[in-house]
Amino acid sequence: MIHNAVVRRWLSAGLLWLASAGLATSHPDIAVTARVLFDVEAGRLVSVAESLAIDEASSRRLIARFDANGDSIFDPAEREAMRQALTGDLGGIGFFAELSVDGERRALGVPDAFDASISDGVVTVVFGFRLEEPVALAGRKLELVLRDRDYTAAVAFAADRPALVRGGEGCSVSRETRPADAYFGGLVVPEAVVLACR
Repeated sequence: MIHNAVVRRWLSAGLLWLASAGLATSHPDIAVTARVLFDVEAGRLVSVAESLAIDEASSRRLIARFDANGDSIFDPAEREAMRQALTGDLGGIGFFAELSVDGERRALGVPDAFDASISDGVVTVVFGFRLEEPVALAGRKLELVLRDRDYTAAVAFAADRPALVRGGEGCSVSRETRPADAYFGGLVVPEAVVLACR
């Protein structure tokens, strides 16, 4: 189960490093560099976490809004205010995440874990989702696409290690472009990370 302590360990272990260079700055309004964690137990996917590193200009706005005491650290009260606001803002678009198993969409639901941190002026937020029904993975194709169909945010997987698997013996992760799923007038071609397990 992903919970706040696990999210903090994941952050402190250095597994959520930032890659904000080279992101689009003219349009859309926000650029997000993402990584995902697949949490596998006994051959089943039980939870998913996504790390979203926000571009510097948008991070400054988040810091001004939520770092009330200006100490460059989100304390528990500030994190909770941010969690509520971002859950409201992003919940309607599924937190940018579209999960499917063998082509069938699966809702992630409401996150049960959240964390936020500031490093070198960049805000990274982490949402953790425990699946209502764990997904047996052997012989199946699980895909996760991150996108904002309105293209207010440009969401892209990190160039290095876009996905991690915890507990997935015999599992591998790859990434695929999806030209057939292009959006914003066909100008934006999303990528998927694909989890495959023996």
